[in-house]
Amino acid sequence: MKHAALISALMLTCAAGAANAADYTAPGEMGFLSELRMGVMAHDVTRREDGTVDLQAEVLFNAFGTPAENASVWERFLTPRPHIGASLNTDGKTSYGYAGFSWLFPVYGPVFVEGSFGGMVHDGKLSNTDPDREPLGTRALFHESASIGLDYERIRVMLTVEHSSNAGLGNWNHGLTNVGARVGYKF
Repeated sequence: MKHAALISALMLTCAAGAANAADYTAPGEMGFLSELRMGVMAHDVTRREDGTVDLQAEVLFNAFGTPAENASVWERFLTPRPHIGASLNTDGKTSYGYAGFSWLFPVYGPVFVEGSFGGMVHDGKLSNTDPDREPLGTRALFHESASIGLDYERIRVMLTVEHSSNAGLGNWNHGLTNVGARVGYKF
């Protein structure tokens, strides 16, 4: 429960800070902040913790050497945006915080695809002691996601699938796979 309170505080702080900053700055003047995202995810689809919901918040930072709008795929790959986020399970199952890098690639008009890779720390079970909880094996896991979405002025809407596991580095490696929708506000 201690972890859930910490993740809730992080989500509220991110949302309040970004909303406050957006009220007092002109477009493009947020400096290091790039985007704030909030979402709802179906937790652990097809596995033991299925049927619960995660609330998610994520902050993306500007890339070092942000590519131009017409940048090549290679230029975009070389300039990922760092991100940090939290996912709170509403039913007391596995919650987690995560960080990593995101790569966004325009497809056509407002359509884009995005991938991310990083790590996460969770408050879930490590071993197979509860038939209703995933045995995740290690406290730290790899975290990756893929999204498809639409840009509309300062709003970004996306469908996302994300997966976390220890890649076989622990005794147990059931992993978590979440699917859902997120909305972003671009600074």
